[in-house]
Amino acid sequence: MSPAPVAVHAAAQSVRKYTKRFLGLGWPRVFLILGVVFALLAIVDPVWYTTFDRGGGTYVTTSYSWGTLTEVSYESGAWSQTLIRSYTASNANSAALANALSGSYLAVVALLIVLIVVIALFSLEWTRRMPPLAFLIVGLVLVVFALVALLYPILTVPSAAASDLGQTAITSYWGSVSVAFGTRSWGGALGWWFLLVAVILGIVGGIWPFLQSMRAPASRVPPPPREWQVER
Repeated sequence: MSPAPVAVHAAAQSVRKYTKRFLGLGWPRVFLILGVVFALLAIVDPVWYTTFDRGGGTYVTTSYSWGTLTEVSYESGAWSQTLIRSYTASNANSAALANALSGSYLAVVALLIVLIVVIALFSLEWTRRMPPLAFLIVGLVLVVFALVALLYPILTVPSAAASDLGQTAITSYWGSVSVAFGTRSWGGALGWWFLLVAVILGIVGGIWPFLQSMRAPASRVPPPPREWQVER
């Protein structure tokens, strides 16, 4: 057998081995770990964008990240230039957006910390004997942080963008409006969609142990005293 098929077979075996080991952590921790991965992707990617389209393939898309905004320009369908500027730059004119997006990313960081703490908690042996109420409290705490992280930009970015961009029509997180010489559209960028996936995975992983504890309560109830048991 040639070296190439042997290497492919060995790589496939390694993938199966580590996949099995990963899934062996249990579905709650699997979902939570994947939530951490997508939360990290949300932190490093832009969370919101706006596009000014002049028609004919000429447009400018501005993506808003944690500390910078990136403008990508196209002329007649061909890339023209890419500019990366800090919110503190004199020509950025995005003070309100900077504050809103900073708060959004801090909320994601808080969610990330909570996810890691819950993973560590579910990795402890004694947590398997926690009562359903304790699992419910842990799940609700995670749900609160997840929803705050997801909804914070939706509630704060539109008003900040309307102020900085001088567009009173920006009243929602997604939308478009006709302006002089073109059309302006806006909405959640890749980072927000990564965050949405992280929130779904985190919530599922957070409430899974509670649902399991409710499905099998009998296994958590200690056996009755011997004198209460029926002699056979």
